[in-house]
Amino acid sequence: MIDWKQITRENLLFVLVDFQEKFFPILEPGIVRRVKANLLLLVRTFKAMDVPMIGTEHYVKGLGPTDGDVLQAWGDAPMTGKVTFSCCRDEAFLANLERCARPVVAVAGLETQICVLQTVLDLRERGCQVLVLKDAVLSTTKLKWENGLELMRDAGAHILNTDTLLFYLLQRVDTPEFKHFLKLIKEQQAFLAG
Repeated sequence: MIDWKQITRENLLFVLVDFQEKFFPILEPGIVRRVKANLLLLVRTFKAMDVPMIGTEHYVKGLGPTDGDVLQAWGDAPMTGKVTFSCCRDEAFLANLERCARPVVAVAGLETQICVLQTVLDLRERGCQVLVLKDAVLSTTKLKWENGLELMRDAGAHILNTDTLLFYLLQRVDTPEFKHFLKLIKEQQAFLAG
């Protein structure tokens, strides 16, 4: 069961797993575009809320860097290379995770059934409440994506969508933060339309 009271910007960490451009040719382009739009919204909103972020890039030598637009929005938050499937099996990632010391971790990226799944399993093992953003994770097939989500749910992770998490964190419409968020939503819609 989700402990909604724990889901606050002060308790939250965002982890982006391996959203690298060299994966994109083996993925459905429309889905990549929607996931990318959600990731840009998440990153920009979390930066405005001062929610810490940690990113990874899997085997950069062969798979290249994170998507350029996401990397530009990312700023100076840690982005580490890894060769392990689980982020939690990488020393640099673990050092960043321990430095942030947040009990709730929202996770996005790819592939759902491999690196995202193994990261989520290890985060759960470490006692974190894990939120998997269903519309911000992707796989090469719908079957693999669904299977990854099912396995993470079975392991105690909570499956949400981007809007549910962000609106829950924002709580109200009469703040400058929410006005900034509306601007980001319009940018997201323009990105999807273009």
